[in-house]
Amino acid sequence: MVSGQTVGYLLKRLGFGVFIVWAVTFLVFALLQLAPGSPADILLSGGVVTEEMRRTVIEQYNLNEPWYVQYGLWLKDILTGDLGYSFAQQRPVATLIADRWAITAQIVGLSMVLATILSIPTGILAGYKHGSKLDLVLTVGAIVGVSVPVFVSGVLAILVFSFHLNVLPSGGAGTGVVGRLSHIFVPSLLLGAMIGALMFRMMRAGMRDVLEKDYMETCTAMGLPKRKIVIKHAAINALAPVLTVSGLWIGFLIVYSMVVEYVFGMGGLGRLIIHAVEAQDAPVVLAGTIITAVVFVVSNIVVDVLYTKIDPRVVIGGQN
Repeated sequence: MVSGQTVGYLLKRLGFGVFIVWAVTFLVFALLQLAPGSPADILLSGGVVTEEMRRTVIEQYNLNEPWYVQYGLWLKDILTGDLGYSFAQQRPVATLIADRWAITAQIVGLSMVLATILSIPTGILAGYKHGSKLDLVLTVGAIVGVSVPVFVSGVLAILVFSFHLNVLPSGGAGTGVVGRLSHIFVPSLLLGAMIGALMFRMMRAGMRDVLEKDYMETCTAMGLPKRKIVIKHAAINALAPVLTVSGLWIGFLIVYSMVVEYVFGMGGLGRLIIHAVEAQDAPVVLAGTIITAVVFVVSNIVVDVLYTKIDPRVVIGGQN
């Protein structure tokens, strides 16, 4: 049963998360005002524009109001569930996002799964075998994984898997379960390798630290099997710091997914937002900002709750 203390803590975090989302959207909206040109120019591009048409568009979208009034009107629409209308594509923003969110969600989800699979077992092994050749190889691999930019590794992956080996498509989204998986596997693997390298280094360092604790020697003196000591006691304790920052990594994955979607020509949220920024399509940019901020906030709250399940000594919202 959830305690009142836990509920209070979650409500406090939720309130702080709402403030963060608001602050991010306010900052992005203010920055968009500094961009050259006007939304009216975007809306009226592609044909002969009369002064009357320009005045009509300006009044329709409240572009004659100060920017902070425009922000207040936009925020009012957002609170009623209206994400606005794309200036560049002349379609509701909600429709554009509905057509594209699944691709990004699948890439981010699979990336996190692959990162966990690649990093946790190897981090445990490297920490346990500290100083060995295996530890050296795994550590060097992690350094390479986190050092190579995604846009570079993406191009190399296309050359290898699509052109030389011809085993995976070079871009697009695909249809069906198998088709979609074949298209998102390489982009997800690249992102998973990058985040997994960071997770590996944290897991390895955590294992080294835990294995040097006095209670590890106590477990050994008690005659517990080495595998049980490493997995049940050391690995679980070393996993807690990794879990703590995993919420941040989910946010990073959303941002980096924009890059891989662009490199692999995938029509996800990332590519939509990049094109919106290039076209100064403020409603789409702001909608993408909200989605990213909300996922970031929610994932961190979820991680806080899961942290207490891994380490029962932690009392959420209170003291140990």
